[in-house]
Amino acid sequence: MERRSSMELSLTNMELMALKAALHADISDLIREIARTDHRDMREGLKVNEELLESILEKLNAAGRKAA
Repeated sequence: MERRSSMELSLTNMELMALKAALHADISDLIREIARTDHRDMREGLKVNEELLESILEKLNAAGRKAA
């Protein structure tokens, strides 16, 4: 079972926008890397990282909607 940690993080709107932009860029880079990677195990690891970043981005978007 996955262990969860709770964290509270206060960000300004500009910080939140910068974090989201960085996550989008990293996700795009991972997608390109996944497409170019021939080694199956490495590709699977990259997919896991992509899913983790997507999950973080979704949580940031949800938190932003609640705060608005």
